[in-house]
Amino acid sequence: MARYNSLYYLNKMTKLGSWTTIDVPTQNEDAALEFLMEEFNKIDGNVRKVLNPHDFGAYASFEIDYPEDVEELASKSEDSDELTDEDVQKLDDWHDKANGVERAYNEKFSDWL
Repeated sequence: MARYNSLYYLNKMTKLGSWTTIDVPTQNEDAALEFLMEEFNKIDGNVRKVLNPHDFGAYASFEIDYPEDVEELASKSEDSDELTDEDVQKLDDWHDKANGVERAYNEKFSDWL
């Protein structure tokens, strides 16, 4: 089951997503968060909204984390003997699904990114 902290703000250095960071739209932020959470829930990903401190002022981002089992695989080198062919396929399958979610998000919210 996916882990969610839908409105998770940090005032210190924020932990970036273990998979990626996605821009928060300038409008429809709640709908964007709901969309990402629903879609990443389907593949057991984790979505966090964080407030990133910066010189020009804080800005929000969505941080996307791997599921724990996939994160463990992603932390290993695909070229090493640590991963089996099955492990590599599992990681590739998750990436394909996650990239599909990101493409759908970009299409749906592109007017505000």
